[in-house]
Amino acid sequence: MKLKGKIFALSLIPVILLGIVMFLVAADRIANGIYDEAYVGMQATTLAVRDIFEVGNSGPYHMDENGMMWKGDSLNISQAQDITDHIKENTGMEVTVFWGDTRVLTSIVNERGERQINTQASKEVVSRVLTNGETYQDRNVEILGKNYIVCYTPVYQENSNEIVGMVFLGTPQETVSVIINKVRMQFLVIVLFMVILVAVVAYILVNRIIAALKKNMDTLDDISKGLLHIEMEPDILNRKDEIGDLGKNIFHLLESLRAIVKNIHAKSEELGKEAVRIENISQNVYQVMEEVNNSTQEMTASCSAQAQDANQASENVSVMGDMIENNVSQLKYLHELSGEMKNASTEAMAQFEQLNTVMQSVKEAIHFLSQQTELTNESVAKISSAAELISTIASKTNLLSLNASIEAARAGEYGKGFSVVASEIQQLAEQSNRTASQIQTMITNLNTNSVQTTQRVQQVKGIIEKQEEDIDSTNAIFQKIRGDIDKSAFGMDAILDNSRSLEDTRTDTIAIVQNSAALSEENSASLEEIMASVENIYHELGDISKKTGHLKALSQEMTASVDVFHL
Repeated sequence: MKLKGKIFALSLIPVILLGIVMFLVAADRIANGIYDEAYVGMQATTLAVRDIFEVGNSGPYHMDENGMMWKGDSLNISQAQDITDHIKENTGMEVTVFWGDTRVLTSIVNERGERQINTQASKEVVSRVLTNGETYQDRNVEILGKNYIVCYTPVYQENSNEIVGMVFLGTPQETVSVIINKVRMQFLVIVLFMVILVAVVAYILVNRIIAALKKNMDTLDDISKGLLHIEMEPDILNRKDEIGDLGKNIFHLLESLRAIVKNIHAKSEELGKEAVRIENISQNVYQVMEEVNNSTQEMTASCSAQAQDANQASENVSVMGDMIENNVSQLKYLHELSGEMKNASTEAMAQFEQLNTVMQSVKEAIHFLSQQTELTNESVAKISSAAELISTIASKTNLLSLNASIEAARAGEYGKGFSVVASEIQQLAEQSNRTASQIQTMITNLNTNSVQTTQRVQQVKGIIEKQEEDIDSTNAIFQKIRGDIDKSAFGMDAILDNSRSLEDTRTDTIAIVQNSAALSEENSASLEEIMASVENIYHELGDISKKTGHLKALSQEMTASVDVFHL
């Protein structure tokens, strides 16, 4: 059953039930009222009959020897048929007078026209009227096969409370039933008319309600189809009932949906622009990280070459130490065999020339080590700039993800996907920032090691210069030995002292070169860690680029979702 039928039935069924109940109750009340009115009229008539007998006729009621009832000596009640017949003719009611419990006068006749006298009243009537002095009434008493409404009134002896008889008045029940049925029919017609009137009014009202509800349902159906450009009818919005409230709520819903769809459209466009911007930034950072990766690889190669040069310098210094030890042995031998010094001087000069060649090689290795250290410092500066750029990009990415999170929160249910993507971007930005901080820390350590390496190289340069001075001095001595062999003994002592100093210098040089090699190895390890971090950032930037593409796709999907609404 449709809503129209349900509302119509809901409004009509109570009216029908109420009409039926009212008819039944009213019919019963009407019948009782008519019966009560009949009783009142009949009782009044019995009293009037009794008064007819008593007014103008003084003396007691008595029965003569012929069985006639008299009132005083003037009125023969048993012969007063004209009075009962006159009452019956004018009122339609039967009249009977009792002497005791016996009928002595009546207007009731049988089929043969015989008056029903000398018959007795029922025991209940005798008990109620003659014994108790009550007025007896009954609405269903059968007399000669016909039902009557009856009323019995006691007759008192003059100037006493003695009951000598009764006055009976009876109306045929069919007469009262006709009146009752007529009134019932009139009331039934009124009830039916009211039910029909209520049904018509209810039908009209239900049609109006259903029509208004249908307009609201049509509006909701258009909204469900995405048609937000529709307008509400003024007659719906101007209603003061619940249907008007429903229409106003639908109107507010329509306005809210329009605002939400417009806002989502605008935010989707902004999100798409921000996604493109983040994608461009990610691509730029990706290119920068490729350059950083290339620079780091070059720096690693330089550090490896520096370590190899340092090892070569260490080996050369060791060779130089062996040669110095050999010179010391030769000097001792010359000191012991001064006579052979001239022959050995030539060999010594050759050894010093070889020593000069070795020292030149050491000097060149140290110079190359210094250049490599400077290149390392330049590479560290580039990496530091790249790390600062990464930190700046990470901060901007974090800010963009925060803005995306705020816009996603404003979008409510439509922005949950953006919130997840924004959270992922924020985590990647934080990881990039932490990695950039680690790179900066490594760069600081690398700068410190480079400074130490530079200082060590400067120390080695000073030592080598000192060694060159010592070698020049030794060479001058040997030149002097050539000129003056006699003074060789004194020169041998100086040479021995210089040789001892040169041994100490050699030891320091070996330590410095080994330290430089260790620093180069540490720099190489640090660069490997930096390369690992750069590679991690490289992959993370690739993830950011993918997430940015996903964010752009979500923006396009969101735009397509709200395109179903037509503003």
